[in-house]
Amino acid sequence: MKHPILELIKLIFILAVTFSIGMVVSIWLITRESIPLEVYVKYGVIGAFVGGWEGLALG
Repeated sequence: MKHPILELIKLIFILAVTFSIGMVVSIWLITRESIPLEVYVKYGVIGAFVGGWEGLALG
């Protein structure tokens, strides 16, 4: 049997990465003008935070 804490950490990590990539790709697809790299990093961090929070809520 797998340890529940490890499964929770895996869920949080997967959701954080997925939300982070989703935020960056959606910003990249929506905007037409050139955006600095710092903006992509900022939205990636926001997506990771939201994904981690969602993972904690689901766990």
